[in-house]
Amino acid sequence: MSSDGRAAIARWAPEPAAALAEVERVAVESVDARTLELVRDRVTSLLGLGPSTLDAWRSSSQLDERDRALLGFVEQFVFSVSSMGDDDVDPLLAHHSPVQLHELSNAVWAVDLTTRLDLVAAAVLA
Repeated sequence: MSSDGRAAIARWAPEPAAALAEVERVAVESVDARTLELVRDRVTSLLGLGPSTLDAWRSSSQLDERDRALLGFVEQFVFSVSSMGDDDVDPLLAHHSPVQLHELSNAVWAVDLTTRLDLVAAAVLA
């Protein structure tokens, strides 16, 4: 989250803000730095917070199948997590164990949640 959103949330609800920061910390520490960077870049772009180096991720020669599976998952998660299915999960399972997929899902959730919350907090509470 940005400093404006974090400051606003902490000012209005310090205990929930601290709990959220801890959830985010635990979730993002469970994935490697490159994965986290890809997730943050894509979520930020999909939510309209800036340009992404990943807008052409499906055809980028700089990304491998593991990256594409991740970005497809992130995109579906951001747009409609409730309609995710095997087609969204199976490509990740080709590269990750079920436990790793669980950890990755938590990291995607944490990044998506905190990014959306920051958008609202910066606009409404700041």
